[in-house]
Formats: sequence, structure tokens, C-alpha cells
Amino acid sequence: MFKYGFIMAGGLGRRLRPLTGAIPKPLLPVGDKPIIQFIIDHMKKHGIKHIFVSVNYKREVIKNYLKDGSRYGVKIEYVEEEDYTGTAGSLALLPKGFSHDLLVSNGDLITNIDYTEIYEKLKNFDLVITGIEKNVFVDFGVLDINDNSELLSWREKPNLKYIINGGIYGISSKVIDFIHKKVKKHTYLDMPSLWDMMKEGGMKIGVHIHNGEWRDIGRIEDYMALNEKGEIDK
Repeated sequence: MFKYGFIMAGGLGRRLRPLTGAIPKPLLPVGDKPIIQFIIDHMKKHGIKHIFVSVNYKREVIKNYLKDGSRYGVKIEYVEEEDYTGTAGSLALLPKGFSHDLLVSNGDLITNIDYTEIYEKLKNFDLVITGIEKNVFVDFGVLDINDNSELLSWREKPNLKYIINGGIYGISSKVIDFIHKKVKKHTYLDMPSLWDMMKEGGMKIGVHIHNGEWRDIGRIEDYMALNEKGEIDK
């Protein structure tokens, strides 16, 4: 199982303003505890006792609230971004010499995902992305055409299925070493760019499909609806 976790908590939370004008997004309450505590508790449940938290926007508020993590039964260390560095860029700020498999989570998710399933899949890949299936109903006929405007197919009111990035990653120690060597500290690097670099280096990327609870709280309407329904298992 994973022994180390990494929570990305440095975002500005623009889509949740004005709420995030005073409170950083990871500390917004859902029920009786902040979003980030759900993530910490879930990591601890799966045996992760050492957690890195990347901070930038209102970093002191987050650090003063979480402190060293002892009240949650974990050890918390902070990775401090000078500027917003993106998901992969923040991983370059891990302590020198850190070389372990790592469970990485966005700081605005509430889920019941089994991290051990990601860990098992990581045995066959260098990086595992969590995929979430989404169905989008289109209430119109959808026309597929070629460059000559010729109709290729006509789908009447289709239900389209997509697999979206769920914001939870299993990252092998091999990739951590790769990031330390290839990515300069405090430079921006998003996950898709890291994936491109990995593919050029011959590394394998897998996807773990999660069909259970998964709530992204990046938009204010999602946050308000979640608190109104009170459906989260605490």
C-alpha cells in the first residue's frame, strides 16, 4: 500500500469566489469539517500516515489550521510554491532524496475510492490516472461530417460516454526520480505535459476506472448543492 500521500492545496479557487476570498478552497467546510480533512481521513484509512501538502494561495491559513497533522493521526509536511507551478511542477518541490511511490490527490475532491487498487495497478505502470465515467445526453441529432461536408453518420439524441480525469494519481518512485532530474523547481508543469515527457522517455501510463463516490467541488453550484443535500458519509 501507499505510505506517502500528496494533496494539492495551492489553487486560487476562482470558480468558488466569493467564498474563497477569505477561505482557501481546501478549508471550505462540507458539513462539519473542511474538504481537505475528508482527503486526509481517507488517506489515513488506507494506511497513508505521511502527507505532503502543496500550498500557495493563503498558505499560512492552511498551515495554521492543519499544523503538523498530529490531531488527524498523520504527519504533514508542506511544499511551498513561490508561484503556481501546476500539478507536476509542485511535485518537483518534494524534498531532495525523496524516492517513494506516491498517492496524489487534488485538494477539492471527496471520494470513497480504494487507493490500494491504484497501488496494485501501479505494479504494471509508471503512473496511474483515476478515470471517472461521465455520460452526456445530447437532446439533438448529432451529425458527423468529413472535410468535404459529406455526412458520415447521424446519431439521434445520443448518450455520449466519456472518461474524465478524476484528479487522483498513483505515481511510482521512478517517476518521482524522473521529475527531480527533468523539472526545475518553481517552474510550471501541468500533468498532460508530464505525461508527454514520460511517453518520450518510454514510460507507461495506465488508467484506473472508479465507479463509486466522487465529488469534485471546484464550482460554487457543486459546493452549495453538496452542503444542502448532506449526503457525504463522514
